[in-house]
Amino acid sequence: MKDRVYGPNFLSHMIENTPEHLTHYFLGGSQECLDRLLENIHRRNPAFKVVGSRNGYFGASEESDILSDINAVNPDVVWVGLGTPKQQDWINRFKSELKAKALLAVGFAFDVNAGTKKDAPDWMQRAGLTWFYRLTQEPSRLWERYLVFNSMFVQRLGKQVFQDGLNGCQTIVEESDETLANFDGKSEQLEVGAHSSNRRAASPQIKPRSNVLGVGISAINLDEAIQTVIDGALDQEGDGKYVTVTGVHGVMESQRDPYLREVHNSSFLSTPDGMPMVWVGRWNGFTQIARVYGPDLMLGVVEKSAGQGLKHYFFGGKEGIAQELSIRLQRWYPGMKAVGASTPPFRELNEDELSAFVAELNKARPHFLWVGLSTPKQEKFMFELLRKYPNLSKDWPHRLVMLGVGAAFDFHTGHLTQAPKWMQKNGLEWFFRLLMEPRRLFRRYSINNSTFIWRIFQQMTGIKNYRLNS
Repeated sequence: MKDRVYGPNFLSHMIENTPEHLTHYFLGGSQECLDRLLENIHRRNPAFKVVGSRNGYFGASEESDILSDINAVNPDVVWVGLGTPKQQDWINRFKSELKAKALLAVGFAFDVNAGTKKDAPDWMQRAGLTWFYRLTQEPSRLWERYLVFNSMFVQRLGKQVFQDGLNGCQTIVEESDETLANFDGKSEQLEVGAHSSNRRAASPQIKPRSNVLGVGISAINLDEAIQTVIDGALDQEGDGKYVTVTGVHGVMESQRDPYLREVHNSSFLSTPDGMPMVWVGRWNGFTQIARVYGPDLMLGVVEKSAGQGLKHYFFGGKEGIAQELSIRLQRWYPGMKAVGASTPPFRELNEDELSAFVAELNKARPHFLWVGLSTPKQEKFMFELLRKYPNLSKDWPHRLVMLGVGAAFDFHTGHLTQAPKWMQKNGLEWFFRLLMEPRRLFRRYSINNSTFIWRIFQQMTGIKNYRLNS
C-alpha cells in the first residue's frame, strides 16, 4: 500500500529513518502507552532524539503549562496522539504559539508502535477493512462512530460521484465541513446542504426534526425534552399537546399505517426513544441529538416539576398499575403532585366512558397526562382525544401535555426489568426485551428490525426518498 500514508506506518518509518539532527516531542496517549512507546523507540533507534513527552490526560487549565514545556525544549517535531478530532483541534488552536517546525496528528499510531493495541492484518488494511478490525477490538467505544460516519461518507461520496457525472466531472462541494461545523441545532441551519430533505425546519416553539423513513423525530436530548415538556404545560396561550416516544417499532408501524405517521408528525414532540433514531439523526446532521427514553423522560419531568405545583395524572397499564405508579413516584419525589390514576379497559373507550374521562380531566386539571397503552394505541388515543376535544384545557390556567410512555408504567413499578445501561447505550435493548418476552416480541423484532435496516439503507444512500408530511 505504497500510496497510503497511514499514521502508524508513518510514525514507524520515521522512527527507523529520521535524520539524526531532528528532535521530537510526544504528546498524547496514556502514561503506560507513552512509556512503552519511548522504550520501543530507544530500542529500535538509539539515535532518535526525544526531548520531552506528556500523556494526553490533561484539562484546559494545564494547556498553557504544556505549551511552555514544549517551547522550552524547542523540538523540531511534535507528535500529537490525542485522538480525532481532539488532536486536530489542539493543533489548530496552538500552532501559532508553538516554535516546533512540524505538528503531526497521528492518534492511534502511539498505541500501535507502543504495542498496547494491535493493528489490523495487512490483508484487511489493503481491503479497506481496518475500521472493521478496530470495531471488533473496541465495539463499545467505536460502534457508533463507524455506524454513523462510515454510512455518511459512503452516502455523500456516492452522491458526489453521481453529481460529478451529471455535471461533466465538475467538483461539487455541498455541505460537509461548513454545514457540520456551523450547525448548532438552531432552526436557521436546517435548510442547508444535501440532506435538507431529511430535516424539517422549526419555529421557535417547535423543535427541529430528523427524517427517519418519513417520521419526524425531534432532534433533542433528554434535558432539552424535559424542559420543553414543562414549558409546554406552562404555556397559557397555546393548545393542548401530546408527545410520542418513538423507536424502530413506531417508525415501522408508521410505514404500514399512514394515519399513524400523521399522528407522529403532528405531535408536539416525537422523541428519539431508541439508539437507531439517534444514529440516523446524527447522520442527518443533528449532532446534539441524544436518546430520550420514555421511562427516563417520565422520571425527569416528575423530578423537575416536584414542589412546583404541577399536577400529574396516570392513565394506562394493567389493573392497579397506574395507581401503584402514582404512589411510588410520590414516595420517590416528595412534593410531586398526583391528581388521578385510572386503568382503561382493553379496548377503545365508548362515548360515555370518554366523556366521563374528559370530565375527570377538567375537574383535576393536570399539567401532564401520562398514557401507558403501548404503541400504536397510545399515540392514536392522544391524537384523537385532542381532535375530538380541541378545546380541552383551553380555559385552564395552563395547558395539558399528554405523553405516551408505554412500558414505563411496568418498568417503574417493577413488573418489567429494564435492559442494562450498556445494552441501552449500544442499541441492544430490543434484544434484551426479546429475551424477556420472546413469544410476544419475536415477530415484531424479527420483521421490523430487518426491514428497518434495509429501508434506512435505502434512505441513507438516496435510493429512496421519504418525505415528512404532517
